[in-house]
Amino acid sequence: MIDVIFILGAVIAFTATNIDDLFLLVFFFGNKNYKNSHIVIGQYLGVISLIIISSMGYFFKFIIPSSLISLLGIFPILIGIKELIKLKTHKNSDNDLNQNAEFKRSSIFQVALVTISNGGDNIGIYMPLFASISSSQIITIVLIFMIMIAIWCFISHSLVNHRLLRDKIEKYGHIIFPFVLIAIGIYILSI
Repeated sequence: MIDVIFILGAVIAFTATNIDDLFLLVFFFGNKNYKNSHIVIGQYLGVISLIIISSMGYFFKFIIPSSLISLLGIFPILIGIKELIKLKTHKNSDNDLNQNAEFKRSSIFQVALVTISNGGDNIGIYMPLFASISSSQIITIVLIFMIMIAIWCFISHSLVNHRLLRDKIEKYGHIIFPFVLIAIGIYILSI
């Protein structure tokens, strides 16, 4: 029998811990350097990594101090700085085309890394949640989270392509994006 309360709780847990990812995804989808498929794959890889860390994290919390986990904030800052440098030195040349091809190959991992770095709240909520439920309930939650990732990507992509927002995101999104990454990194470091 389907436990509606349990499913609703899983949806709320995902939403509460990933509302910030919704905004990050908007900026990723609004940046023409990232392919849509790379963003979706990167988001799935990032959230799956957070789920794995959370399930193992119950035991690791006795070994790894939380202050070390917050150091993951360095990664969004570094990616944001890289994006700022790219904005400043942007030139249309053949060399740029080669760099873009290399960037696109690594963009999946950049999206995943930002998702993981921004996942402190995910780990903080998923760890005790997974520790308090059965293995079949964990499987149910993971399946719900996989569906929610698709919904999150759909909503973000739809916002980017909404006629009222599309032009503004295309015009300013690539400029705002590095600052959003840096701000998230600073926030993660401060936790």
